[in-house]
Amino acid sequence: MMQLLNVLWFLIPAGVANLIPPIAARVMPNWSTPLDFGLHWRGRQLLGSHKTVRGLVIGTLMGALAHQVQVLLAHQSASLADLAVSPQFYQYWWLGAWLGFTALLGDALKSLVKRQLQIAPGRPWLPWDKFDWVLGCLAGSWFLLPLTPGFAVTALIAGLMLSTLGRIVGFWLSISDKWL
Repeated sequence: MMQLLNVLWFLIPAGVANLIPPIAARVMPNWSTPLDFGLHWRGRQLLGSHKTVRGLVIGTLMGALAHQVQVLLAHQSASLADLAVSPQFYQYWWLGAWLGFTALLGDALKSLVKRQLQIAPGRPWLPWDKFDWVLGCLAGSWFLLPLTPGFAVTALIAGLMLSTLGRIVGFWLSISDKWL
């Protein structure tokens, strides 16, 4: 149970970053520059129009903000402080931005593969759509924090469940047009 709580605490900045792009698209619809700047490879757009500079920048910043809230909460509560995977989780002020950025990078890399497999933007590609952000986050933090294989597996399972729940809530709030 403690490892699951550690994983959920660890995933907060990445999860926030992953949730923000669709919301940012509604708030700032005019800032929609594609992350791949319209470049093509093998006759297909690299990432597609759904991956934007806006999403990467705002998502990364919100991941940083989420991490700073975690640091503040950890200073107020020893129980929350103990949820960190290691003390370094609180020592690196930039870690939330990094976790958010790598989560969004994982999502973008999955989109690159989807485009090359001719899967349209927005179309599901299960299970990769559900834990791409977790894979990116884990890969980006493996050299920074003492993550174990068991932690990674727990993170992937938790990410799968959190992504599904997030999609359902997004559908219910009319942020997404698909519930799965």
